[in-house]
Amino acid sequence: MPFSHSLVFFIVLQTNFLQIDLSKEKTRMANQEITLTNNGVPVNLDPIFKHSTDGKAADFETNVSLKSDNQYLHITFDCLQDDFVEQNNMTVHNDPLYNQEVFEVFISPGNEDSKHYLEIEINPNNALWVGTINNPSLGEETQTLEGMIVHEDAGIIHETAKSLNSWNGKLSIPWKLIGKDAKGQYRINFYRIRSNQSHADANWACDAETCDFVCWNSTLSGESPAFHRPKRFGFLNVE
Repeated sequence: MPFSHSLVFFIVLQTNFLQIDLSKEKTRMANQEITLTNNGVPVNLDPIFKHSTDGKAADFETNVSLKSDNQYLHITFDCLQDDFVEQNNMTVHNDPLYNQEVFEVFISPGNEDSKHYLEIEINPNNALWVGTINNPSLGEETQTLEGMIVHEDAGIIHETAKSLNSWNGKLSIPWKLIGKDAKGQYRINFYRIRSNQSHADANWACDAETCDFVCWNSTLSGESPAFHRPKRFGFLNVE
């Protein structure tokens, strides 16, 4: 939780003063929390996602809203300020959608750092990617794909729509796919890959220069964008 007021330490070294505002650092590093009431009203997240590398605020918005019932976790999203949405060409479920623009959800039951979690991606053409991830080093080393989940077996209800310079969608994810936690506690994060320039090649693929990799809870991955950092997943509580 962020501090309610500024806490500033001053360190005196010879005649120089070094000011460190720990409250700002704590706020930047905090793992965010969401609390839902089952069958209650939707909860809206902060629309300003953060870059995965350094936590800097994105200069575009991603609206996300969550709601829960006995069967599904419902997620609606709007990916705004997307000038190149029409250049996404993937249409086949479980193709490597992450090579182009996607909205992603990582989630696992329990409140511990997630060594195993569900990864869901959806693109502007309503193609879905669903897999389970094994990440025993919690992002210190390369994670592995445990297995893909066949689209029909996943049971996710989904839709997307494109408009001028934006796209939006809905995901209804079965709790039985996620794994329902007895205490209603989960780890979760949301991500967006957004192209920031036009692509001459129809089979283009994102990289750190041509696309933005942003997160609801920044993974603070350093020099290279990375989403698979379970220690940086937020907390979801369903009451």
